Amino acid sequence: MKKITVDILMGLAIILEFISLPILIHEIIGVGLIFLIIFHIKLNKNYFKAIPKGKYNLKRTIDLIIHIGLLISLSITIISGILSSLKSFKGLRIGNHEISHIHKSSSILSLVFLVLHLLTTRKKLLREIKKLR
Repeated sequence: MKKITVDILMGLAIILEFISLPILIHEIIGVGLIFLIIFHIKLNKNYFKAIPKGKYNLKRTIDLIIHIGLLISLSITIISGILSSLKSFKGLRIGNHEISHIHKSSSILSLVFLVLHLLTTRKKLLREIKKLR
């Protein structure tokens, strides 16, 4: 139940992030999304433990490449979002509006990797959704 709740909340937050919202709301949702992503990774720790184990076929290799791409692109999105923050982290004096293009580009790349991630994990996700009934 925790996993699917976190997944649904992440999905809603991601949709909201791509809607035109006031910058402060965008940044608050973004910070919340960081915590949801961390929680999602924690809930799926067994996947990470299994990475060095077993044999790799084409599907497992592609899944790993997608997960690494998603992790890297999300990390760049998070870091560039914090560094280009205009409101939430204003007191830290790290706002750098000039790198906002990196934030926008990496968020789009993250979305591409997210779609690929959802495609490769769709059976598991659908099982979790059916449990809600």
